[in-house]
Amino acid sequence: MRKALLFALMIPLCLGLAACGDRAEQQTEELQLEFQTLSAAAVEAQLTCHYGDEVRTYTLQCSYTPSKSTVEVLEPEALAGISATLTGEEQVLSYDGIMLDAGIYSGTEISPLWAVPGMLRAMGQGYPLESCREELGDLECLRVTFEMTDNDGGKQYTAVWFDENGTPLQGEITLGETVVYTAVLTRFTAEETDNGAATAEDVGGD
Repeated sequence: MRKALLFALMIPLCLGLAACGDRAEQQTEELQLEFQTLSAAAVEAQLTCHYGDEVRTYTLQCSYTPSKSTVEVLEPEALAGISATLTGEEQVLSYDGIMLDAGIYSGTEISPLWAVPGMLRAMGQGYPLESCREELGDLECLRVTFEMTDNDGGKQYTAVWFDENGTPLQGEITLGETVVYTAVLTRFTAEETDNGAATAEDVGGD
């Protein structure tokens, strides 16, 4: 029942890369190159899952690498301690030392524990479909929508808002025309990149 509480995002599409000008396009290319070479990251996020008329929110902690990620639920308290290890196409849930194979996920059946690593993966591997300048609260951000295609040919769209330093602040994942997940990143630390650079950014949060 604890696991059953977890699952859902939105993508208001804005202007295309060409329509937003060369500056946005260049920034998008530079940002994607950084995430293509990202070796590891630590993220904390407030994840909102959209279930039609019902909305649920979780606090997640993610240790990300391109080949393997671990995600743990911090809140709500009733679910705290549930974690998932995700590799390639499989995810395994763990709680109180019990490991449960959560099966294969795809563009049509994805776990909320997959949302944050999936967003990071899209930043490096997705096709930058659209890019524009957009305000997020009081901040002017670069908003990029990345397109991913699953093995069945289904489309997944991930919109990410970056601050002026290229730090991701918020992401949204859409499947088809349905908003599934919204993630507000309260902490993002790029621990290492393949070119040897290391960065650390704490974003948002209280």
